[in-house]
Amino acid sequence: MFETYLRLFLVFTKVALFSWGGGPASLALMQREVIAEGWSTPDDFATAIALSNAMPGPTAPQASAYVGYKVAGFWGAVFAVTGTVIPTTILVLIL
Repeated sequence: MFETYLRLFLVFTKVALFSWGGGPASLALMQREVIAEGWSTPDDFATAIALSNAMPGPTAPQASAYVGYKVAGFWGAVFAVTGTVIPTTILVLIL
């Protein structure tokens, strides 16, 4: 199971580091990576985005939490959100 958590973290870290323009701009890359991993279908990912947009707060971490939870439960959501938020937070703190 730890391999799944690590994979979630790495995929969402990749999305966070290689997308430019904030959370909504990263959604296309996130969709491509999540579907390529077999974690979601296009319709299920659209549901994740719709729910993320309906809630207050940043869209990308909410969408990653949705996917992480669907893949590996609570801890999957934690690892996915951590992969989404931590890399860019560290870069901002360094700058």
